[in-house]
Formats: sequence, structure tokens, C-alpha cells
Amino acid sequence: MSENPPSELTSRTWLVIFGAFSSLFCTVGFLNCFGVFEEYYAEVPLANESESTIGWIGAICLFSLFSISTVAGALLDTFGAELLIWTGSVGTVFGVMMISLCTKLYQFILAQGFLLGISMSLVTWPAVGLVGQHIKKKSAAAMGIVIAGSSFGGIIWPIAIKQLLYKPNIGFGWTMRIVGFIMIPLLLFSCVVCKSPPKPPVAVEEASKIENGSVVNATNPVPEKVADRKMEVIALYKQPSMQLLCLAVFFIYFGMFAPFFYTTSYAVEKGFSTSLAFYTVSIVNGASFFGRIIPGIIADKFGRFNCFIIATLLAGVVAFCWTTVTSVAGLVIWCAAYGFASGGILSLQQACAAQVATPSTLGLAIGSVAGSTAFSSMANVPISGALVEKYGYLSLSIFTGVSLLLGAILLLAARLIQNRNLLAII
Repeated sequence: MSENPPSELTSRTWLVIFGAFSSLFCTVGFLNCFGVFEEYYAEVPLANESESTIGWIGAICLFSLFSISTVAGALLDTFGAELLIWTGSVGTVFGVMMISLCTKLYQFILAQGFLLGISMSLVTWPAVGLVGQHIKKKSAAAMGIVIAGSSFGGIIWPIAIKQLLYKPNIGFGWTMRIVGFIMIPLLLFSCVVCKSPPKPPVAVEEASKIENGSVVNATNPVPEKVADRKMEVIALYKQPSMQLLCLAVFFIYFGMFAPFFYTTSYAVEKGFSTSLAFYTVSIVNGASFFGRIIPGIIADKFGRFNCFIIATLLAGVVAFCWTTVTSVAGLVIWCAAYGFASGGILSLQQACAAQVATPSTLGLAIGSVAGSTAFSSMANVPISGALVEKYGYLSLSIFTGVSLLLGAILLLAARLIQNRNLLAII
């Protein structure tokens, strides 16, 4: 009688999941509260700058976060996660502390735009890729839990920071230092528990060999031919499903984040109370928390690409309904619906990237899919602001919906290339 294979969800892998969750709470979760900083900057330190100019701080931070992801993913495959996460964690805390000293636009761009964005990238993508290395069968559910850390941060950080910013005995400088002090133990926990999975044991004499035309990886003593590695990378990028997946998320990110940044200003324009307007971001992130976990659990059973397509379609349809919201109940329901659907997008894109990759290119695949969104995510903020300023929120609603539906069409093409059977689990 054959024994059941051991479960992937051991105490060790759960520690990795919680460590990665904690790291995303401190990185992308913190980035989700940029709207609070944008409001404060426009009132106090950067009162002489326009909103669109201040928005470039967040846009550059997003660009830095996503543009470095390909390099971070490749380094994960080569050197493992530990050094990257330690380096990124130190840089993240240092960046937050430097923001506390900023008073001019160029200082905010350097500290919050570039330094913080690059440091967060060195934490975020290795942490996500590491979960894919540890867990294969339930990777979508595991990645959903991890990426839900950013939603949880999007709920907690805006409320906490807004409460601190406007207290006269605390102010901006000490608000950022308190944020940094909170991040230190959370990121330290991530650094300690987020370790690469153990490599298969090899004979000592085999480990000491250095064959002609090969290199020895510090975390894997088995000689790896450079030519073979190059072929694996080329094969990954030559896959039509990988190319279409990258193109799909490129278009999706052109509009996807607009509701995260502009639901507050939309609510104010429609005459809702300022307190309700502020909490719309938390409602979106709260629903997104469940939207990142539940679709991942379903995707492991019914197909990651299948669920990714459905989540993107739903988000596009909800986006088209944005300006039909005219009541408090309608606003709350709309925010929850969009948050849940967009949460599925954010978690399933990485699960789909892991699905088209080999074990040795998993980090590169996750990083490349994230990297393909660098320019579109950066452009999203100024484009959205310009559309609202010139044409109103209906134009932003249409722009967001079209970008999401176009992405869904490209995802469908990527899925059909893998299997034309519409009922297949892909």
C-alpha cells in the first residue's frame, strides 16, 4: 500500500508564508497609503507644488518597485532569497527614516521615490518567489495569502499614519520614525524565517568538481553549465504564454490602481462626508484582502489562468460602473466589489507566472511579469489625474475598464495557447 506524499504545508513553509506576509505588509502595504501622504504634502511641505507634480513621487516609487523586479527575481534564482531580503529590509527602514527629514520635492523623490521603491522591490519579489519555491501544488493559495499582506497594510497604515500626522506633538518627522520602528521587528522576522528551500544532497566529490564551462552556485554546489542556464532563460521568454501574460498585465496596470488612488476624491466630489471618503481606501483594501486569498484557493482547483481571466473581467465590469454610484450604500458596495476583483488580479498574476516557469526560472518569471508593469503602473497616476482634471471621473472609469478588459482578452489568448479546451483546468 503506497503512502501519501508528505504535505507541503509544514511548520517550516508556514513560517516562510508568514514571513513573506509580514514583508509585504511593510512594503507594498505601506505604498498603498500614498494617498494620505499626497494629501498631507499638498497641505504642508509641498504646498507650492501641484497635485500632479506631487503624484510623481508615488509614480516613481511604483516604477522603482516594479522595474527592479526582474533583476531581483534573477538574483533569487542564482543566490537565494536571504541576502536580497536583508538588503531590501535595511534599505526600506533607512528610506523611511530619510523621508522623515525631507522638506523639498527633490528630497521626497530621491528618498520615497527611488530609495524606498528599490529597497521594497528587493524584499517583495524574492519573498513572493520564495513561496513558489517552497510550495508547488497550492502555490496560488499560498501566494494569495502572502500578497494579502499588502492589503492588510493598505487597511492599517493609512488609518495609523493619518492619526499620527495631524497630532501636534508628533508631526510628520516622528510619524515616519514611528513607522520605521514598527517595521524593524516585522522585517527582522521576515529576514530570519524567509530562507530558500534546502537543495538535494550531493556527494562530496561531486560538489568539489568544477567542470569545463560551468560555474558553482554558492547555495547549490552542483555545477551548473552556463550554456544550459542561458537556454532555460531564452526558453522562458520564447513561450507565447509568457509573452502574452507580460503584455496582459502591462495593459491591466494602466488603469487598475486608479480606484485605489481616486475613490476618496470621487467621494468628496459627490458630496459624501470626508470621513467616509477617507475610509473608502480601507474598504477597497479590506475587500482586496479577501480577494487575494479566496481566488487563490479556488485557482488551485479550477485553474490559475481561468480564475485570473474571470477576476480581470469582473474588475473591468465593476470599473465601468464607477460613476453610477450616487449613495453611501452604493459607494461601499462598489468599493468592496472592485477591491475583491482587483485582489484576485494581484495574487493570481504571480501564480500564473510560476505556472509557466521551471523551478530554476521561477524567480525570473515572477520578476519579469512584475517588471512588465513598471512603465504602465508609473503612467497610471499622472494619466488618471489628467483625465479627472480635464474630463471628469467618467473618463477615468472608461479608461480603467478598457485597460482591464483588454488585459482579459490577452490573458484569454495566453490560456488558449496552452489548451484550447475551454473546460480544461489551466
